[in-house]
Order: sequence, then structure tokens, then C-alpha cells
Amino acid sequence: MLRKIAVLADVHGNLTALDAVLADAQRAGATDYWFLGDLFLPGPGAQNLYQHLAAVKPTVWLQGNWEQGIDAVMNGMGDWNEPSQRYFARLTRYLVQHLDQASYQELIRRPIATQVTVNGLNFGLSHNQPERSTGHDLYPAELQANFDHLAGDHAVAVYGHTHQQLMRVSSSGQVIINPGATGQPYSPNPVFLADQRACYALLDVTTDGKLTTTFRKVDYDIDAELALAKQRQLPYLDLYTHLRRTGLTSTHDQALLRRVNGQMRDWDAVLAFFGQSRGKQV
Repeated sequence: MLRKIAVLADVHGNLTALDAVLADAQRAGATDYWFLGDLFLPGPGAQNLYQHLAAVKPTVWLQGNWEQGIDAVMNGMGDWNEPSQRYFARLTRYLVQHLDQASYQELIRRPIATQVTVNGLNFGLSHNQPERSTGHDLYPAELQANFDHLAGDHAVAVYGHTHQQLMRVSSSGQVIINPGATGQPYSPNPVFLADQRACYALLDVTTDGKLTTTFRKVDYDIDAELALAKQRQLPYLDLYTHLRRTGLTSTHDQALLRRVNGQMRDWDAVLAFFGQSRGKQV
């Protein structure tokens, strides 16, 4: 039978965007859902976000580099003297306090890559490259060899991580697809960065394995998402507001994070949560 697969990636805690995409996919007649990782942070979605995604019973559910980073922090890794590490630690504490243990354990056990055959068509699915969830080597302007590696021996390779919708081919003509980011779309071009609609892709696979790809962008209520973040006392609310309004992240802006961290007075509580002694102030 015809399979209509909604492919989502990079929700990053944005519950309002996820709900808008799931509603759009349902209206479009989606029969399957694939999620390619990075469900949480820096947005306020936690247990409710997990439950909303779980409700559509994804047949593929990967973890991304943010999930792996969350687990690393929970296992005592990270340099507390780096402003971005403190930022991530505060957000991880918030998430774990609002996510039940069973959901957390399911999350960190998920793979970063898998493969699926649909109506005879073989798909390789990963957050970034099949062997690692991080890196910049699959950004749209990167080397063809990187995409050939991603494609491997699959007819179709689908990945997330870069937050940009993309369709291209390998040197052997295999199809490569990125659905874009549901919760945190990005473009290096300011014209397209200004379009902050939630992104995903619909893959139609006919009974005899013919593929049609449709990229979709869905309007959602950004004000409602920010009101939710405020209600739930999300750490770094001002930075999240800036992200939602502009599409620009602060994750690696060390100078900004150093300044914002210096205005916060909860670091002892954060350290106590992780069971560590007080580190050098930043």
C-alpha cells in the first residue's frame, strides 16, 4: 500500500511547533512517522513533548547530539568553567526535573542511526553521519564525499542535525534528504532565516517503491510557545525568546553566556543537583 511518511528532526524543546507539524501531517494523511533526533532543549518541552511525539507511535525514533550531550552531563562529563557548559547544565537540570525516569531511559537507549525498507526501497536514517551524531560535514555546502559516505549502500539517505531542508544526490545518484528542523529552523541566508515556520518532510512511497518528496513548512504560534516557556520558568528565557524571534542561537556565544551566567545566582543549586562540589565561578 502507499506509505506516506512524515519525517521530523530537531524539535529542540519546541512543543508548539511539534504540535503544529503533527496536526499538519495528520491532515496530509501520514501513515508513518520518523523522528531523527534532538527532541529536547533549549525549549520548555519535557514530559509533555515526549508524550506528544510518542502518541503518533514513530516507527523510527533516533537520538541526536543533544540527547547524547544531556546524558554526558548526567554522567559527570563537562567543563563547568566554560560558559556554554554551564548553559547546557542548567538546561539539562531543568529537563531532567520535568521528565520521568522511564522516558529518560528510553531516550538515551535509542540509536543514532538505523535502516528501514519501505515497499522495497531501502532507507538509511541517521541524525548526522551513521557513526556519529555531531559534526559540520553534512552542512549543505560541504564536500560531495561526505554525502557519498552518508549514502553508503542505501537507495535513500535521510538525516537531520543541520536544521536546513535539503535534497541532493550522491555521486551514484542515491537520493539524500534533510527534512529541516521542526522546532529550530535555520538558514545562513537572512531572507530564509526570517522564515521561522516549523519544517518537516513527507515521503510518499508507492506500492512498487516509487518515491515522491514534499518539503513542508507550518505556521505556529510563537507567542504561545514563549508564554509556555515563561510559565514553566525555563532557564535563559531571554535567550530563548531571542532564538524564537530571530532563529539565532546563543549556544556557542561564550561572551554572551559568560555575561548572562554572571547574572544568575543558582549555580550552587545546579552543582548540588549534579552532586558535584563548587567549581570556579564564570
